[in-house]
Amino acid sequence: MEENQVADCGVSRRSFLTTSGKLLAGAAIASSVLAAKADKAHAYPVNNKEHYDYVPLDPAKVGQIAYENYAKRWCASSVIAGLVSELAVKAGGSWKTFPIDAMRWAHGGFAGWGALCGTLTGAGTIIGFCTPDTDIAEAMCNDLAFFYSYTDLPAYTPAKNLLADINHKTISSTPICHISVGRWMRAEGAEFLSKERAERCARVAADIAIETVAMLNAWKKDGKYTPKHQPLFNVLANGITSQNNCMDCHGQHVPAAEATYPTIKTTEAAKCSPTPKDGKE
Repeated sequence: MEENQVADCGVSRRSFLTTSGKLLAGAAIASSVLAAKADKAHAYPVNNKEHYDYVPLDPAKVGQIAYENYAKRWCASSVIAGLVSELAVKAGGSWKTFPIDAMRWAHGGFAGWGALCGTLTGAGTIIGFCTPDTDIAEAMCNDLAFFYSYTDLPAYTPAKNLLADINHKTISSTPICHISVGRWMRAEGAEFLSKERAERCARVAADIAIETVAMLNAWKKDGKYTPKHQPLFNVLANGITSQNNCMDCHGQHVPAAEATYPTIKTTEAAKCSPTPKDGKE
């Protein structure tokens, strides 16, 4: 990654690394210790060969299924549906009864909270089931986050549009849902609750499903996975789990926070309370 992509909030990567040697050394030691412990404990989440075996899939077919599922399943479950639908047929086993919609809550960045894009949550879930080595799974997920953040998306072009015609691609520079979606909405001139925005997210679901299959196919073919990007890159660069887009949220255009927020309870109570005829309490 370019050095200027790592610099943020007025602190360059070089100056940070110079003044934070001890911290980075500690992070590296901690990482190696944790890795050693994980290796000794054989932290393998599932017996993937017996229950969740992976066989090479057609990326285009998986992408199409993910895209077509978006309207009824949203982002996370759409990606899962793309892979699981094909694995159930080609690999069998527990894929036949895999609960595709168990991760549906991840839509909109965790139940609409705008955090991690649900396509990545869905993809990470399947990667975790397919790969018996948690280090491989993490390396793939890290590469997938880079792909999502620094690729012009959506790249997928369906044979027939599911919901609407759209015209723009954007580089999100982050895996965060609300920034990624908001950046595209601004370019497209579309509202969030629009068919255009939904079309965009359906295509991104296809993109992430396709990239996930490409990584898993390569791993299955060679029996190993070579990361494209350094794991824990931002931890080592910034001394904390982080990203390099601080000013996207913490610049001059931070939304003003309300002192209080209406809850379902208070909103319902207000509906039930009669309004005085004179307009006074």
